[in-house]
Amino acid sequence: MSENPQAFVNPASGSIRLTGEVNFVDAEGNLIESIESPKLCGCGLSKDKPRCDGSHKEYVKLFADVLRNARELVKPCMAFSPMAKKARDIRENELAYRLEAGETMVGVKVGGALDSPNSAEPTSVMIFGYLTNAMQLTDSIKTANYIYPRAEAEVVFKISKEISAEIHPSEVLDYVSHVAAGIEVFDYRYGQAQIYAEDAIADNAGAAAFVHSHWVAVHEANLENLTAQVFANETELETAPLTAIRGNPWLAVALLSKVLVENGAKLPAGSIVFSGSATKGLHLAAGNNYAVEIKGLGRVELKAI
Repeated sequence: MSENPQAFVNPASGSIRLTGEVNFVDAEGNLIESIESPKLCGCGLSKDKPRCDGSHKEYVKLFADVLRNARELVKPCMAFSPMAKKARDIRENELAYRLEAGETMVGVKVGGALDSPNSAEPTSVMIFGYLTNAMQLTDSIKTANYIYPRAEAEVVFKISKEISAEIHPSEVLDYVSHVAAGIEVFDYRYGQAQIYAEDAIADNAGAAAFVHSHWVAVHEANLENLTAQVFANETELETAPLTAIRGNPWLAVALLSKVLVENGAKLPAGSIVFSGSATKGLHLAAGNNYAVEIKGLGRVELKAI
């Protein structure tokens, strides 16, 4: 192999280009062939490994289909650790698929995920997933349609004007018209497996279903010193202050604006934002009645059937 070889990883395709002469050897170290500046597979789809055969062009569609099949069959799929750009492309593919099927985007959910399995000390990063009208529940959820559904107590915001640029925390009230209490149901299609940010993004941040209480005009809402209570069959399971949502639920909107800009996304006026969980995810079991109450904001109920 040539001295000081260079490797370039294409951020769009994942293919790997090596410079200079590269020796391919078998398991015993015997030379098979020498190739000048080969292009190698970095996505795992090539039928001529280790060479790249262009199969990465089907990467987004392939794994988007895998995730959709997992939802339709209600059977978890394997996590596949896509590159960051591919993860975003898969999420956008899912939204496009839903819109083509006649659904309407109604907003986003804010979530968090560990940044990388390769980090010595992984940190949580903010991610988001799209919500559509088909995900909205009324008063019940059929758990058999989901893989491992978990519910979180959240503050929900209705956006009064388009978010297309990063906004300062002091500007948030200019962008919000109403507030509500909500239950966000997330259901990662990898089942209970530990996943990291790229897989979470590809799976649309686990967005599966949601329901919220009646809207309260923003000038009537005071979120200071409020707590979220979670009930199952009228038994309180957990109570958490709203400050558990990134220190301040309002701040979630400002932080979300930054993430949207980084992803080249906009949030139209009238959209809703599930700002993140104040409580731990609660597994939904058929036969139970669940409720989230935020005194001064509202109560929302959901029957698992």
